[in-house]
Amino acid sequence: MKNNQVQNGSSTQSADYNQNEDQQYQEYNSRWATVGGFLIINVVYNTVLGAFNPINSQVSKIYDINPVVVSMNTLAANLLYLPMAFVASFMMQKIGMRITIWISCAIMVAALWIRLLINNNYYSVLGAHILLGIGLPLNQNMINNIPSIWFRVDVRQKIFLLCLLGSFLGLILSNILPGLWLNGYDIDKDALSNYSEGRNNLYEIMSIEAYVGTPLALIGCILFQNKPSTLPSKEAAKEKQAFLPQVKAVFSNKDYILLFISFGLFQGSNGGANVVLSYILTPFGYGSEVTTYCNNIVIISGVIGMMRGGKLFKKNPNYKKHLMISCIVCMIGFGVAIPVLPADNQTLLILPYALIGILSFHPMPLFIRLSSEVAYPADPSISGGLLQGSAQLMSFISGEVYSAIMINETEKRSIIVYIIQIICIGVAFLLLFPLNVQLKRTEAEQMVKQPQQSQLQKYKAPQKNND
Repeated sequence: MKNNQVQNGSSTQSADYNQNEDQQYQEYNSRWATVGGFLIINVVYNTVLGAFNPINSQVSKIYDINPVVVSMNTLAANLLYLPMAFVASFMMQKIGMRITIWISCAIMVAALWIRLLINNNYYSVLGAHILLGIGLPLNQNMINNIPSIWFRVDVRQKIFLLCLLGSFLGLILSNILPGLWLNGYDIDKDALSNYSEGRNNLYEIMSIEAYVGTPLALIGCILFQNKPSTLPSKEAAKEKQAFLPQVKAVFSNKDYILLFISFGLFQGSNGGANVVLSYILTPFGYGSEVTTYCNNIVIISGVIGMMRGGKLFKKNPNYKKHLMISCIVCMIGFGVAIPVLPADNQTLLILPYALIGILSFHPMPLFIRLSSEVAYPADPSISGGLLQGSAQLMSFISGEVYSAIMINETEKRSIIVYIIQIICIGVAFLLLFPLNVQLKRTEAEQMVKQPQQSQLQKYKAPQKNND
């Protein structure tokens, strides 16, 4: 009888302890509304931002604008990302994620309607894309924060990849719409009528994106929540340092600097090469439809590679191995493209661009996750946001250099761009050798769990003693 009372008492204490833990750290159903709202905003923003990538060469001729200036439609965002990443992280800490993403969407909607002036003054489009560049980090810096603020540790990786998937869906849509609208468009014939057909087509693209993007942005803002009443884990609830000391600590970390430069070279140079893809393909007789075709091969194979690579990483979580293999495969892809481009065979283009794509996206979540590990206890929005800023800055530099090289669109210049591309990825590969992988965040989370388990055992001890 007495033993039963002790057992019941210990069971009650254990249940009370678990209940208290659940009340203090729990997940809320509203987390899915937040993820859904962010995905909508992320898809729309990236669709709008990359709208000119597959048709840069045609736009340059239709409006008689220097290719370097046309490339700035995308590269402006790359240039602004790093300084705005600081601002975005500061805003998220001071005014919260919800108001920050509302500001981002307000900027996007304003840019969408300004772009309708494209046929009055082309530079209105450039101004709109500068606005988009200012607003981009205000939503992209949240890819790291949403999983850590709303979800428990064991599912954060899946939610992170889900949030990142929105960026890739946006890239796919940004390639499909312009390609469809200009499919069959004969720019040489249209030159006889001062490119009136091309100008009308581009205005229609801008109109579709404005009328569809505006209500979707509003829906995303309504769904998006700031943060839950109680955070999902003790580690997530840990009080963070002030903003500037975190930034200083991040940039004094040698391993983070290596990641910062390596990721910038790898992801950034790939972004720059993507911006000038239409210029690279034009000298070999390929039009906008082939540019869209190659872009989609890269993106689709990249998404497949990221999903498959994620499963392989789960079985063998060796960061350096996965990152190094990705660099090697991408270098091989650009190397194969050099002899394939002059072959005048559209089907054969699948090989190099599938190789470039298959492991070009897989390293991105690994780099960002590893940055949050080595930079711990810095906030993930700071370590991840600044890392993405390095890639955006390198995208701007490489994109401007490649655009300058391709002012005169020749086959020789296209090959030079891809040789430079291989060198950039090669340097990124070499920088990974001295990297010391330290899983500081994972170790901290495990240390948090140990006292909780010990406390639970303490409650269960009377039951064991009386047995």
